[in-house]
Amino acid sequence: MIALLTDFGLDGLYVGQMHALLAAELPDIQVIDLCHTIPAQDITAAAYLLPAYTQYLTPGCIIISVVDPGVGSNRPHAVCHSDGRWYIGPDNGIFDVLQQQAYQFQKYHFTWPGNVSDSFHARDIYTPAACLIAEKGRVDALQAKPVYSEKPRFTPDLNKIIYFDHFGNAITAYRYSSLSDKSCIRIKGQDLPWARTFSEVVQGACFCYENANGLVEIACNQGNAKEVLGLQLGDAFSIG
Repeated sequence: MIALLTDFGLDGLYVGQMHALLAAELPDIQVIDLCHTIPAQDITAAAYLLPAYTQYLTPGCIIISVVDPGVGSNRPHAVCHSDGRWYIGPDNGIFDVLQQQAYQFQKYHFTWPGNVSDSFHARDIYTPAACLIAEKGRVDALQAKPVYSEKPRFTPDLNKIIYFDHFGNAITAYRYSSLSDKSCIRIKGQDLPWARTFSEVVQGACFCYENANGLVEIACNQGNAKEVLGLQLGDAFSIG
């Protein structure tokens, strides 16, 4: 299985081209559009969402992970083997949180031969690289070199909002398991209580909880937490 995680949007010109190339090279493989609504050019959001929302994918799965505002620059191309899964994309910080949260992790850098466009490496480099990994099942198909002793660009957890879902729930970059104090979350001058499920609070009340992928999330029972609390991407919160 190959999964795609990008900031390309659901109605643009880009995802279809990746699908077309994958269908031509690997007609029998299953391709999953995991997410194409990462906030535009937001490497931070991608870095924290990537480990949380790929942790249930099957071993051997390949995730093409592209949020790449520096496309065409000299940032390296990376393939990572993390807890049995493969991740391919630009080495611009998108894999830094994955590395810190994984039990087993190894990153490699590779170069890609031939002419490619300067502005669509997702199609011209990372998608064909994923096809090679799928066909060969090992990293030496890319003649990649292991990377060691890099300083991470992000911390393992971050107390900020990084994504809003369809319902207006605010997903944060903080794992629930990392909290030592679960008394409340304070954001926008308001203290929000913890609840296990939406039904534990009255209709219209805002609260925080552990979402299905292990991240702290701010929600409103049968309401829109983003609108009710006036939240924005990047808003920080305090704990306790």
